[in-house]
Amino acid sequence: MKKCTRRGVVAVCWWVSCAAVALCAPAHAVVVNFDGLTAGVQQGNVLAGSGVVFTTGDVPDAVNVGDTITLANPVSEFEVFAQPANAVSPPNFATARNVGVKDVLISFISPVTFVSLRTDHFAPESADVVRLLALAPTGTPNQFQVLAIAQGFDDAVSAPADTLSVALGGTPFRFALFQTTTEAEGFDDLTFTLAPFAAPSLNVWGMIVLSGLLVWWGRCALRGHTSRPQWW
Repeated sequence: MKKCTRRGVVAVCWWVSCAAVALCAPAHAVVVNFDGLTAGVQQGNVLAGSGVVFTTGDVPDAVNVGDTITLANPVSEFEVFAQPANAVSPPNFATARNVGVKDVLISFISPVTFVSLRTDHFAPESADVVRLLALAPTGTPNQFQVLAIAQGFDDAVSAPADTLSVALGGTPFRFALFQTTTEAEGFDDLTFTLAPFAAPSLNVWGMIVLSGLLVWWGRCALRGHTSRPQWW
């Protein structure tokens, strides 16, 4: 009867390889263009299946990296406009609920390493400041620390001038905010890169290998070959 040692080692290696693929999945980008939604007010979680949730609110116009800010008057809604001439990728783009000089908190279901969006292409209009902030929660409801800021003007109608992007050098984060200051503005083509799973520690790899060995030994024992077991 064949020993299971050789086949068992192969099986354990296969087990570890599968676990490595699952744990070290590469990052990938997601683009949300709002074109699958009907025009009008939307629930903030309507695109949760795409990995993102929106909340309308207000933060102070003057912000700097390191500041602690509070999202005032939060409402778990945003609005979609069907205006092909003004959308970056027609026909739809998004705004804060009821438009106005409101801000939109963007919450990601999973951590991200990069976020960008493009401002709407309404023209002509005056140049008003708009920003995209990367945020970290402080632990107090609706309160965040500003990690990074991208600033531009809302009169741009082509890339790269119409694009705001934030990243933290590969460090994951889960919140961003589109900020208007003096005039209403919409955004389109929200793009974010999901963070890859962190490399497993030696303890995790040890548990993976041990679990593979236990499966192997268990199958051998079930077949009654505890001294000279056969894998299958």
